[in-house]
Parts: sequence; C-alpha cells; structure tokens
Amino acid sequence: MAAATSKFGKSTATTTPADISCTRAAAKTPAELLRLLGERIKAKDLDGVIALHEPEAAVVDYDGSIVRGHEDIRAFYVEWFKSDPVLTVNPRQTVVAGGKRGSDGKVRGRTAAIMGDYTLEQTRPDGTRESFTGNFCDTVQEQRNGTWLYVQDNPYPPHGTTDPGSGHGDH
Repeated sequence: MAAATSKFGKSTATTTPADISCTRAAAKTPAELLRLLGERIKAKDLDGVIALHEPEAAVVDYDGSIVRGHEDIRAFYVEWFKSDPVLTVNPRQTVVAGGKRGSDGKVRGRTAAIMGDYTLEQTRPDGTRESFTGNFCDTVQEQRNGTWLYVQDNPYPPHGTTDPGSGHGDH
C-alpha cells in the first residue's frame, strides 16, 4: 500500500490489485466482474467495490464529471451508498478484443466493453425515492494473472446530446 492524498483532502493509503487479490474473489471473465460489482454494491461493500477497479480507474458521475483513482472512487461510493441504491443491471453485449498470446498459448491483456441497461432506485436528499433507467458502457481490462478489473465504469454514456462537442448527453 502507498500513501496518497485524495481530491477530498484526506491523506489515505491506496490499495493495489496485488494487495486485494489474496483476500477477495477475483473475476475470471468480464461477465463475472459485472456480477461481482453488482453483488458488492448491493452489500455496500466498499473494499470489495474498490478491489474490482484498477488503481487509476475512472467512474463517470451523473453530471459527466470523472472520478479517478481508488481513493476518489471510494469517496464517490461512500456518498452514493447514503442514497440506499437498488441497482439492477442487464448486460446486452460484451466485446472482448486485443491482448497478446503468451508462451503458454493463452491470450492475456485483453480489453472488453460491457454494454447494457440498468434500473436504479435511490433516495433523494429530501427523503423521497426515485427510480430511473439508463444505459451503460464499461471498459474492463484483463490482468496478467487472468483476472479482470474495471478501467472505466460509465453508467452515463453520451446519447441524445444537443451539443456534439459537449462530450455528454442529456440525462
């Protein structure tokens, strides 16, 4: 573990995938990675959620801002979990590409895009529950040991934008 300071001003220790791999179930496929993320979100398991992300991973927030790195992703989930989210994901397509074949004949270092839709119910700041649906497009990377981690978790891919240069769509 290494010391770091998050944009939220707290000095914290960062956790690397190597630190986590011996204590948590690891995903052997992109589909398993998505399933584990859903289970850990449901359980509000912060350490488990972080364990599924590369150290420099990015999460796209509702407003289009980018949350980057383990400590800021942790802070993002701490705040989001306060809304008591109930998330259901429906993967529609996974595309695996790239990588290199090693001396053992296995291809490693592949990247995958996981695309689908979701429903989310959560509590608003005023205490009322809200529900909505959306699409997601996540990018995951195969690690040297054959496990998969999130590089980008994007529950708000651009769509329906009125400004082609804005980089994000209407929500």
